[in-house]
Amino acid sequence: MKDQPRTFQLASTAPQLMTRAREATGIFDIVDRDISEVLEKYVHALNTEAGLNEAGATAMEWHLLQILTNRLRMLRDFRQHPEIEEQQIIRPLIISGAARTGSTKLQKMLAASGDFLFLPCWQGVSLSLLTGDRSEDAAERIRIASEHIGWFNDHAPNARLIHEFSTFEPEEENLILAHLLFAPYMLAFALTPEFLQWYVATQDFRENFRFLKRGLQYLQWQFHDGESRPWVLKNPTYLGLEPLLAEVFPDAAFVCTHREPVSTMSSSLSLLHNYHVGYSDIDHRLLLGQMMVEGLAIGREQQIAVRNAHPDLKVLDIPYSSTTANAETVLEQLYAYAGLQMSDQARQAMRSWEQENSQHKLGAHLHRLEDFGVNDDAVRTRFGVYIGRFGNSF
Repeated sequence: MKDQPRTFQLASTAPQLMTRAREATGIFDIVDRDISEVLEKYVHALNTEAGLNEAGATAMEWHLLQILTNRLRMLRDFRQHPEIEEQQIIRPLIISGAARTGSTKLQKMLAASGDFLFLPCWQGVSLSLLTGDRSEDAAERIRIASEHIGWFNDHAPNARLIHEFSTFEPEEENLILAHLLFAPYMLAFALTPEFLQWYVATQDFRENFRFLKRGLQYLQWQFHDGESRPWVLKNPTYLGLEPLLAEVFPDAAFVCTHREPVSTMSSSLSLLHNYHVGYSDIDHRLLLGQMMVEGLAIGREQQIAVRNAHPDLKVLDIPYSSTTANAETVLEQLYAYAGLQMSDQARQAMRSWEQENSQHKLGAHLHRLEDFGVNDDAVRTRFGVYIGRFGNSF
């Protein structure tokens, strides 16, 4: 019988991490109570569910400390600069398609246009000003983020073939939501299903999205004060949550990407497996297969239920095949939908991005459902409701 890989726990408890964050920032007059319960639950989950390897435990502890220091500095800056809350997040374009449906390509092409604000990866990891002074040199924040990104790319090398983290590239605002230990995203790096179940049952997603808005206001104040460009946002965990987002961003324009679920599922499972490799030596593929097929099918069914219950919610549906075959036509649709004019300069910038970022640029991503104990027929059956509603969008 094969020996089970050795697992490790974090060296610090949740209260110790909170203390270390105060010491690292020198901020002792702010008590970050909002994160304390979630942090306790997540540290427990990492120690009991995730099966972390030694490097993964060390890296996860560093990441939690980074989140806590960012939160303290953000609280400091909102207290010292209440005008941050006056930043207007104007008509964001929110892409809410499931993972592996072409949403990243659309996000990055729109970011390349120059017509949208976007989240560079380093700003999501190093969210907060170190000193509270907007004129500070960002070099140290960029270094910290690059070190984190480099560690992940080194320890999960095949993940780059699926979704590459890169310091200055546009990234999902999950990096902002991570400062809430947002379980649907944190699951990508450490398998903690009990924590996910607790989080979904107890946390208010409206408040999550209000925090997201504050994060965007904070970054806009830091880097784009006075600008009126809309943000392009993208997050596969938004499926079925669009009405809650609309409460926080009432003038948002929603876009949803679609792809045949067998391909989506196989690719998504491979992505999560390759992310987990950086933090754990345990092979979680069979458990992932069970969890993800059920979880993503429920997400798609929730999306349909929301559409039925909110016929006034306007969403532009984009087939994956259209994005891969003729992205420029899709982008023209998106611009018209968002009420924007596409300039020749923006068009050429997006064309250049597509030419320089061909599919499989870093190598082909090979994946098989069978490796996760799942087959094509099971996926098609479980996603039958979704296929029946959106099958013409594949």
